[in-house]
Amino acid sequence: MSVTHLVVKFKNRRKIVYHQRYLFKITAQSMLIADKYTEKYVVFLDLLGFKTRVKDADTNPEARQELLYALDIIRDSLCNYDRIGMRITHFSDCIIISANRTPEGLWEILESVNLLTINLLQEDFFVRGGMAVGGIHHDQEFVYGLAINKAYKIESEIATYPMTLVSCDVVADVKKNGSKFEDFLITDEDGCYFVHYLKIFSNYTQLPLYAGKLVLDEPGRRIIDFICHRLNTHTDLDLLEKNIWVQNYWNNTVAIRGVFSRIEAGITKRDLGHGPFRALRRIAG
Repeated sequence: MSVTHLVVKFKNRRKIVYHQRYLFKITAQSMLIADKYTEKYVVFLDLLGFKTRVKDADTNPEARQELLYALDIIRDSLCNYDRIGMRITHFSDCIIISANRTPEGLWEILESVNLLTINLLQEDFFVRGGMAVGGIHHDQEFVYGLAINKAYKIESEIATYPMTLVSCDVVADVKKNGSKFEDFLITDEDGCYFVHYLKIFSNYTQLPLYAGKLVLDEPGRRIIDFICHRLNTHTDLDLLEKNIWVQNYWNNTVAIRGVFSRIEAGITKRDLGHGPFRALRRIAG
């Protein structure tokens, strides 16, 4: 391959342009890229309804601000962590997260999915995803691998509702690591395991109060209000089914404990003056 450079010199105040040609010999050795293909946990996430919001944002400045805020939430909720091979790739409404197949990698990737989902839910964004185990090359430049295909298939073909379904391999690893890991998962009515992103609300108690306690009363009421509003206004059958699924998930895992009210269709007060909490993801070490 030859490359031509322009070399400019000045002689007696006259500009003289020289064309210099350099020849580069491309060999198989010079084309080699470091092979980082390895077995990891991989999550593929989809922000449901994002494309419709992008369409609205094309002519609506307020809608554009909502999208930018959601993208800002994604940035704050996720982070790379080289020690456990955690990498994040985000494009439009799709997010890929990977981490080493180790107990620490499993913990951190489940925690990342959990935090991102609950942060976005407080702003009326649903997340659906799939999580699998397999080979992947994932760095700042490239991302590909069989594990992505597997995770995407789970998200797009199996996980109908706003949930992150996990593969059997992931479930086996979770159970192998004990009860603290098992708290991250819950089963749906078909016995499939997904990330229990409402656990922070289902485990919440208003008392006792103590310094540094995360008070979830207002964030919980925001979620209730958003889902009730969806149930009252959405007429599309597919959207309505997703809303009803989240309604049942909340009522069966959170409201049943008596701290937060049930989500029921009906007129609700649209009072969102109290902002949500946002859990930031920053891993040190």
